[in-house]
Amino acid sequence: MKYESFQKYTGVTVQPAVRLVALFEEAVEYDRRYLLPFHTLELCARDNPADPTWCEIGGKREIFPLGQVRFIAAMTPMHIRCTFASHKLAIHFRCELLPGVDLLSGLRGRFVLEEGDGPLAAKIKAVFADPDPLRRVVRAEAIAYEAILPLWPKQMPLELVKVAPYADALRAVQATVNARTRVGDLAERMGLPATRFPRAFRALVGMAPKEWLEKALLDRASRLLADRRRTIRDIAYALKFSTEFNFSRFIRRQRGYSPSQWRQALRNR
Repeated sequence: MKYESFQKYTGVTVQPAVRLVALFEEAVEYDRRYLLPFHTLELCARDNPADPTWCEIGGKREIFPLGQVRFIAAMTPMHIRCTFASHKLAIHFRCELLPGVDLLSGLRGRFVLEEGDGPLAAKIKAVFADPDPLRRVVRAEAIAYEAILPLWPKQMPLELVKVAPYADALRAVQATVNARTRVGDLAERMGLPATRFPRAFRALVGMAPKEWLEKALLDRASRLLADRRRTIRDIAYALKFSTEFNFSRFIRRQRGYSPSQWRQALRNR
């Protein structure tokens, strides 16, 4: 009997990577409208049934039942009312295919993943109870991967084979982006003709190059604002804004907060 050898190799050029933004625990009272630039995996661990926490999305108001695990997609406009009786546990994360390009790009809304203190709720509680900070990060990212599987897109938000060769260039620009970075700089880094670049970039990445640069600049500004050792003036000039006022105006336009308010929000998370 003759046996034929068989060998097959499938190369993977782009891999979705969960980036943990924060483990967020709160028991505060507020009533506000906002949207977050990252995904949220949320569990209501305690509440007052007589005066429950509620969330309104798209004109539909729902309460947060105890033990229910919810996924709220990034950039989903929300109106939330919380009371002191509520105790929420949340994992904030991104799942990027490429810098600035999320696996769940375009998804909006709130999705119930589990009702009433099931296995996923137990895993989330275990993350916040773990005394080892590095292990908390690993466990939280593993839960985030598990949570997005039911929401996996039927079609990728971009053509991975075409955009993969530009991944290193996008990461390099993302790491050094500042207020003086221009679309032409991005085109040069990617090695694409400047004349047709806006259309080519949108076809590859799914957004306009200016929009991508602003998002990358906001991400870098957020990381710098989270560093308590740096003043807002220092950050403004490190990002090459001409004045602190212009930096403040950029943050307000993007997030609706002043830099100091956004810094406080980042610290709370």
